[in-house]
Amino acid sequence: MSLFEKFMFGIIFPLMFCLIGGIFARQGYFYFKSKRDKKRRCLSQTYGKIVSVSSMNTQRRRAYFPTYEYVVDNEVIRIEINFGTTHCQYKSGDQVKIWYDKNYSKYSYIDGYKEDIVSSLACLILGSVAVLCGLFVGIAVWLR
Repeated sequence: MSLFEKFMFGIIFPLMFCLIGGIFARQGYFYFKSKRDKKRRCLSQTYGKIVSVSSMNTQRRRAYFPTYEYVVDNEVIRIEINFGTTHCQYKSGDQVKIWYDKNYSKYSYIDGYKEDIVSSLACLILGSVAVLCGLFVGIAVWLR
């Protein structure tokens, strides 16, 4: 194997695998970390309402993104959820239980909101596998 081939297959390709895999694994990791962090920090509760539910067509499905609002200390707080679900759990006007952080009242979540975790779990697993494959190929090429 020439030096150029060793460089390409031993450094460039493994680096690309590790970089792309790392980006996906990071996305999946931060989703689960943020979900756990919200459960830990948001200890105050109030009731709010669903203001609107926007939707977006994906390849074969439709994703739904609820927007909710609630009142804390006479301040109306409106939050749009950026991570949608494939089935519509709420309709406009529904009353929901909100958990929020009393020190930063805009940090909140809807009690019982079931997010689609399949894509985040797939990002975490496949990203980690890509990083491991990149490392394995890089090491294997240089040990030959």
